[in-house]
Amino acid sequence: MKPAIIVHGGCGTPPPGEEPLRSEACERGVEKGWEILKRGGSALDAAEAAVVELEDEPLLNAGTGSYIQADGVIRMDASIMTSDRKAGAIAQVPGLKNPIKLARYILEQESHIMLSGSEALQLGLKLGLEQAIVATDAKIAYWKEHLNEHNRKLDYAAMAVDWKQENENPKLGTVGCVALDSSGKLAVATSTGGTGQCYPGRIGDTPIIGAGTYCTKMVGCSMTGVGERIMVLLSAKRLCDLVGDGNSLETAASRVMEEIKAIKIYY
Repeated sequence: MKPAIIVHGGCGTPPPGEEPLRSEACERGVEKGWEILKRGGSALDAAEAAVVELEDEPLLNAGTGSYIQADGVIRMDASIMTSDRKAGAIAQVPGLKNPIKLARYILEQESHIMLSGSEALQLGLKLGLEQAIVATDAKIAYWKEHLNEHNRKLDYAAMAVDWKQENENPKLGTVGCVALDSSGKLAVATSTGGTGQCYPGRIGDTPIIGAGTYCTKMVGCSMTGVGERIMVLLSAKRLCDLVGDGNSLETAASRVMEEIKAIKIYY
């Protein structure tokens, strides 16, 4: 089997001048994963390594570049899955430099699939994972600029109206990787800092197995986009199931994208 790898740095239109830098970050992620694959390493190792590299890029919305929630805290989501249906995920974990590493650890234990919040952080610290203040100057500036009265009061109903406005919600987000190794095994990894200025504790599609990440023996899928739409459709699993039913990858992807676009709620 010929190994292969692909990464994404999130959907959306980058600010002027940032696109080349974001592309370079994706290329570095590919290179990290490819170095493992070309030595005969596993798809799981390659996918994790690629996403770690993407998490370390301040311009991308994961790890170091994560958006800040309305209360001033960064809480990150990540998940990882292999073609033998093993999976691990973390949700709303603050203070870890590379949340995908904790998701990988959970996968390896083959016990729980998802852990969340401060308890997940404490586990990561026990394991020796690196703690970090993952708030860039750009993300802090964005948070301050959009810190309105609704955010300060944590008025959920008013914040929901704000969040659904096109000009209030950043469309840049989530990183991911799909890798295929020489033994024919697939692995998928996805990581995100969520959406800026959201209500504290908001969870998107990224840590939900079947929504933001899914993997079978035939295909792996890492999603990026409006998490709420992806969640209600279980879009990653939907794509994999369509391919399993005999549709081409192109047909399956097109159908899933049309289904996502057809959702008229969640802005």
